[in-house]
Amino acid sequence: MWIRKPSWVAAACLIAASPFVSTTVSAEGLDGSKDMVCAVIKVVGCVEDVGCVLGKAKDFDMPALVVFDAKKKVVRGTHESGHKEVSPVKTMERSKDHLILQGIEEGHGWDMAINAKTGEMRASMVGEALSLLMSGTCTAL
Repeated sequence: MWIRKPSWVAAACLIAASPFVSTTVSAEGLDGSKDMVCAVIKVVGCVEDVGCVLGKAKDFDMPALVVFDAKKKVVRGTHESGHKEVSPVKTMERSKDHLILQGIEEGHGWDMAINAKTGEMRASMVGEALSLLMSGTCTAL
């Protein structure tokens, strides 16, 4: 979903633990009918034939906050460097308690599953030799 060239030297030095974040969110609007903001709390990055590391969004040069624009059907993020990215949502579907968003960005496929009752978010981005798994939380704006 938004990854520029990651620094695997820095990522390899990460401590395999991140802070536990507990938050209460409003479930209203988490069905895709309203704009949402999602905080990316943990990221696991895996490189083929190298292995996986756990870190935060900034460790992988990814935005820590992403915004879903319900009207335009896009996901936006801003990197710490100020670089902004916009990714169109190709498919959006509601499945039981989850809102599922999917798209394609720079040769990578991504998907995001948001629990419409709790706001818990899981996302993935998969490319040729790189895979990212993200977890976090979302709330309606």
